[in-house]
Amino acid sequence: MAATPPYSPPSIEGGVTTEYVVTQSTEETMHWGETFARRLKTGDVVALCGELGAGKTVLAQGICRGLGYKGEVTSPSFVHLHRYEASVGQTFLSVLPDRNVCPTIHHADLYLTKSPEDAADLGLDELYGGDGIVLVEWAQRFPEMLPEGCWWIEIEWPKEGENVRLIKVRK
Repeated sequence: MAATPPYSPPSIEGGVTTEYVVTQSTEETMHWGETFARRLKTGDVVALCGELGAGKTVLAQGICRGLGYKGEVTSPSFVHLHRYEASVGQTFLSVLPDRNVCPTIHHADLYLTKSPEDAADLGLDELYGGDGIVLVEWAQRFPEMLPEGCWWIEIEWPKEGENVRLIKVRK
């Protein structure tokens, strides 16, 4: 099991809670995602922000694993939306307090989305507040498309070629 990455206690300013985490490797980033998943409840939306290669998909993989999904999690850049749910041979763990099984995970990517209208055509707003969890990569492209009160996770990659990631979490 990976070591717990360095962490700063949450601070609250203007009703928004912010915390910071530093990870030193892909494995630590994924492990932090698994740990973060324990905070989620059905209906939650998680905005994953960062430049190309920052680790948004790695974090999404960790979150899905933390929710108990055992299948492959890949970037939905070209198809815009993946849906992960229990199927034959794949089971979710009962990790959410408000459900007997893990909800469907909707994994969206706005990288190739050209306009707010195109983003709206994906129908993400129909998934918000439902009985699933929604992960949105490249959410910073169209922040107006995300619901108020969602989780915002910004991943910074301070030096290309190194594995250090600075993760800022706001809710």
